[in-house]
Amino acid sequence: MKVEELIIDGFKSYATRTVISGWDHQFNAITGLNGSGKSNILDAICFVLGIASMSTVRASNLQDLIYKRGQAGVTKASVTIVFNNNEISKSPIGFENCSTISVTRQIILGGSSKYLINGHKAQQQTVLNLFQSVQLNINNPNFLIMQGKITKVLSMKPSEILSLIEEAAGTRTFEERKDKAQKTMAKKEAKLTEIRNLLKEEIEPKLEKLRKEKRNFLEFQQTQIDLEKLSRIVAAHDYLKLSRNFTNHSNSLSENESRLAFLNNENEKLVNEIQNLNDDLNQVKLQRESELQNDGKLKELEHRESKLTNENTRLTTSKDLIEENLNEEKSNRERIEFQIRDIQSNLQKSLELYQKFEQDFNKSNEELNQLKNEFNQKEELLSTLSTGLSSTGNISTGYSAQLNEVKEKLNNSQNFIKTSNLKISHLKNQIQNDQIKLEKAKAENETFLNNKKKYQSEISSMEQELNTKLGFDPNVVNQLKDEESNLVAQSNKLKHDLSYLERDVGSIGFNYSRPSANFNDELVRGIVAQLFNLPEKSNSQALAIQICAGNRLYNVVVDNSEVATQLLEKGQLRRRVTIIPLDKINSRSISGDVIDYAKTLAPDKVELALNLIEFEDELIRAMEYIFGTTFICKDPQTAKIITFDPKIRSRSITLEGDIYDPEGNLSGGSRRNDSSILIKIQRFNTISNNLKEVTQRLHEVRSEIGRMESVISGTRSLQNDLNLKKYELSLLEKKLDSNPSSMILKQNEANENEIINLAQRMKEEDQNCISYQSDIAKIEKDIAEFNNDKGSKLSDLKKEINNLKKELTKKQNALNSKNDEYQAIQIDNEQLKSELSNLQDSLKSSISLFEELERKKAETIQRFNELGDELRITKAELDEEKANLLGLDEEINELIKVIKLKNDSLNEYKLERQKLSHEIEKSSSITNNLKAGLDKIISEHDWVTDTSILDNLIQQYPNINLEESYAQLAVLEEKFQSMKRKVNVNIMSMIDNVEKKETSLKHMVKTIEKDKTKIVNTIEKLNGYKRDTLNSTYQKVSVDFGQIFSDLLPGSFTKLVPVNMMDVTQGLEVRVKLGEVWKESLVELSGGQRSLVALSLIMALLQFKPAPMYILDEVDAALDLSHTQNIGHLIKTRFKGSQFIVVSLKEGMFTNANRVFRTRFQDGTSVVSVM
Repeated sequence: MKVEELIIDGFKSYATRTVISGWDHQFNAITGLNGSGKSNILDAICFVLGIASMSTVRASNLQDLIYKRGQAGVTKASVTIVFNNNEISKSPIGFENCSTISVTRQIILGGSSKYLINGHKAQQQTVLNLFQSVQLNINNPNFLIMQGKITKVLSMKPSEILSLIEEAAGTRTFEERKDKAQKTMAKKEAKLTEIRNLLKEEIEPKLEKLRKEKRNFLEFQQTQIDLEKLSRIVAAHDYLKLSRNFTNHSNSLSENESRLAFLNNENEKLVNEIQNLNDDLNQVKLQRESELQNDGKLKELEHRESKLTNENTRLTTSKDLIEENLNEEKSNRERIEFQIRDIQSNLQKSLELYQKFEQDFNKSNEELNQLKNEFNQKEELLSTLSTGLSSTGNISTGYSAQLNEVKEKLNNSQNFIKTSNLKISHLKNQIQNDQIKLEKAKAENETFLNNKKKYQSEISSMEQELNTKLGFDPNVVNQLKDEESNLVAQSNKLKHDLSYLERDVGSIGFNYSRPSANFNDELVRGIVAQLFNLPEKSNSQALAIQICAGNRLYNVVVDNSEVATQLLEKGQLRRRVTIIPLDKINSRSISGDVIDYAKTLAPDKVELALNLIEFEDELIRAMEYIFGTTFICKDPQTAKIITFDPKIRSRSITLEGDIYDPEGNLSGGSRRNDSSILIKIQRFNTISNNLKEVTQRLHEVRSEIGRMESVISGTRSLQNDLNLKKYELSLLEKKLDSNPSSMILKQNEANENEIINLAQRMKEEDQNCISYQSDIAKIEKDIAEFNNDKGSKLSDLKKEINNLKKELTKKQNALNSKNDEYQAIQIDNEQLKSELSNLQDSLKSSISLFEELERKKAETIQRFNELGDELRITKAELDEEKANLLGLDEEINELIKVIKLKNDSLNEYKLERQKLSHEIEKSSSITNNLKAGLDKIISEHDWVTDTSILDNLIQQYPNINLEESYAQLAVLEEKFQSMKRKVNVNIMSMIDNVEKKETSLKHMVKTIEKDKTKIVNTIEKLNGYKRDTLNSTYQKVSVDFGQIFSDLLPGSFTKLVPVNMMDVTQGLEVRVKLGEVWKESLVELSGGQRSLVALSLIMALLQFKPAPMYILDEVDAALDLSHTQNIGHLIKTRFKGSQFIVVSLKEGMFTNANRVFRTRFQDGTSVVSVM
């Protein structure tokens, strides 16, 4: 099978379809310059043959094989080889009837690849099988000898040379069979190891375990028999014992129940007698109350005096605190005003200094930049005049470059002036020509403006009419809706804050159901904790006030006892509460004199708890009840003095929460570890009040919006007309912006502005022209001076540069220093401004607070004077009423004594009843337990009800020790239960199965060992076959190797020699004889001689088993012309049955070829021609 035609399209450097035909059936050569595409022809052949390694065809992926990687418009590459198939004996299997075979491979940009055989699509494996059937295995290519293979052969070790012989001899089949046999043996060995491990690690331990379990099972059966026997004996004795105890306890229970019935009757009689006596007592008390009601004014006066005294004390404390705060706020305001004046003065000075430094800094910076430019120009000029090159590497510098630069600037300025004159003239002409259009446009624009004013007037009148009908501005609705959104957001935030605080304060609300339909909810004031306010200045006393209130902090305050009764009976309260009715509570408060005395003992360190809180006047009795008798002290020492003073003798609480009681009790501890719950409750109350206000305002806003929208709905027609007019006005404004007359006016205005700007620029450019002309004259003067005295001019320039450099350094240092001072002053100014702003805010707050305190002080003084007058009048009336009081009736005391005697008798009966009830309960419990024990024994051993069986067992074992039997039974039961959990009831069948499995596995081990022995024998036979084949092959190749080398290098000889003469499989070495001398190593040969040795070995291997085609890529690269010609002659004479395709640059090779193709690179692509 020989190549007849090769068609390349889009492959590598062959961009267009290239047909290479006329191939010789024996010797073809390809030549051409480097890079012209010679080797690409060989790559194309390998590509069709199905090469898998991209490195062989010098590519990293399939996309590299497309012309310019598809970037030149070529998106696919295809190669077709047409083979001559006239030799039927050497035809591929299945293609004997085809005279030619066409094989095509095509790839498309993106990586997809396909094969065609004789125009029909084929799988890659089909193509590979076709070529392998004619000894063209592209993935193990003996027929492909590329440039590097010669070098590779030269560096081969003996084992690698042996591998070449093995490939030629085909002993790889033996190796494959040997590897297969070794893999099978490895599998057998693994299986054998697995079975042995299974026997050792699983079967044998399992058998041992099962045998142990079998012994345990037999022991378990014996234990079960012993347990059942002992259980029956113990059950019989237990049943007999429990039956006797049950009878005794049943009799005792009946006696106690009879006694209890008698005591119940007596108790009922005493209760009736006590009830009658209490009724009599109540009647007497009612008579006393009716008499005292005539003197009810006394209580009212006492209550009023106490209330006025407390209020007076509270107002005194409040006034003192307000005056103290006023003094502090006044001194604070004076201090802030002084600081503001001081900072304003400093800021004014600093700003003046800052402006001065800024001007000085900008001036110095400008001078420095000018000096730098002058220095750079001088330095550039010096470099140019000295070397002909500037310091930046430019050539065109120096005086001539400066002169040209200035002239160019002058020319640009003059051109700009000329162009601007022309443009101004053109714009003026355009304005003059458009004058008529401009007048017309002004008139049209005036019409549009009048229409716009008309629309605006109509809209204004309609809005006034709408406001008159509505009575309000419609925009107010939008404002209210915005306010509604803000209020909803505030409400949600407050609710979120409340829910967060509830986790800390718990549920402090009071929930109840209305007892009746007409129930007045305002009579329920709420939880105490929510009825008073703790001023911010009293936050430090929060813990002490909390300890003072204690559980009363969560009591519920109502207006009267009737409301309390209704709530308790019909309010469906969810938890137990204590209710404080304001009309019944017995409140008491420390008098003002005692408070003043306490303050003299410890000035500024003690205060009545009641005076530290704020509350409504109606709640005075409840607050006195809770806070009216306790002092809050600053420290423990003060608390001791106040509490135990004979004139005071009242409870005191320190800021740390320690309680001092006049009875001598002290209590305290680490209360500071937890923050005061009272502060959190106060915060909760504040947020709750804010939420109520926001909710109320939200309700008002929504009502107002609803009212306004209902009014607005009656003026819908007028609103529609108003919206229509506004829409027409917007259209008119758009038309006014985009109509032609408006565009003309805008264009005219733009032209006039442009004329003004151009005139201004022209003045500036005139000034520039004068400056440029002066610079030109100066430069021309310098050029003349330089031409007359070059050395002196250069010396002057150097001096100027040095002076400029020193001055530049000096100015730079000065500027840096000024910059630091400038930045420092700037930072100071910013800091002073910030301090001034903060102080001004503080001053505003202080003034506002001072005014508020002055107002509160005036109100407090007025209220204090009013209360003083009222208190004096009340005291006078109270002294008058106290003279009319009467003593108590002796009848009440007598009734109380009789009731007490009856209650004592009743308590004795109750005590005896409780004892009997306890004994009955105990006896009943014992009886029930005994009965349960009997029932349990009967349920577990139903045979005990059979008297004959029971008596028989008792007679057999009459005197057993039950304690020992219980212990023995417990041991047996524990042993039985322990063994029951562990014992395997299926052990007998399981152990039989495992023993059978052990026998089976041992039989398998013997079988696998026999198979392993057979495989070892097979491997030894394969090694013998391989050794024989290699001996015959290497000897034949060695003979051809020597002959070919002698033909290429006359007078020389070479051969292959085994490393170990007894075993050729140890490797082969190459021995070379030049003349009569055998060389010890290939290193002694020249480069060309070594290349001939390698090439001769390759040719001998090829001749041993000829392939239909051989591809050689510049194998003669290292040879001289005579050797190249010998190789060409060798190919032509020794390999007549094979087709050679050789790439070579040497004439000695391709002159021996029957057909020579030349490649060249033309217009970016490779072209092939026949020589």
